[in-house]
Amino acid sequence: MKYLAEKITNYIVKSGVISEKLYAAYQYGFQIGLEMLSCFLVCFGIAIHLHMTLQFWVFTGAFMLLRTYAGGLHLNSYLGCFICSVVVQTFVLLIDSQYTVQFPLVWGIILISSILILKNAPVENINRELDKKEKWHCKKITKKVLVCIVIFTCGCTAIHLTKIVSLIALTVLCVLIFQYIGMIKYNIEKKRRE
Repeated sequence: MKYLAEKITNYIVKSGVISEKLYAAYQYGFQIGLEMLSCFLVCFGIAIHLHMTLQFWVFTGAFMLLRTYAGGLHLNSYLGCFICSVVVQTFVLLIDSQYTVQFPLVWGIILISSILILKNAPVENINRELDKKEKWHCKKITKKVLVCIVIFTCGCTAIHLTKIVSLIALTVLCVLIFQYIGMIKYNIEKKRRE
């Protein structure tokens, strides 16, 4: 991905769209974008194969919005992140295809997980620690995302979309678990630096 990102960045620098000073920022941005796109396409391909495209969109929407602002586990390599992301999404979809978390347990998972996600947010990364203003912003957006997820889930509950409600419960639980794993990793890495 880095090679392709460098090629794209070299092209836009040579064409005069950006200056040489911005090369590193654009190269990094293109690399991250290409890595996310490749992971997204692989996961979407798996969802198509499983005949679970609706579930893919629900999971991906909730998961990405929460993880972006609430934080969680950040692996040290693209390959590790890619494999983990594909395995987790596939695992959640497969669980959802076989099992449905029933009421009232499903709402217990959603509400408790949402409260704990908000309490933990944002989970930091040793490579990108946040200042007080950034932490406040991330927590505020996390709260809005969680409110939207709860409202969406209420609507799904009202029209008896129990499989979608179950999937949302699995998704927020997954985000919560990865928040705790991310917090443990951050604390271990922080102690190593001291």
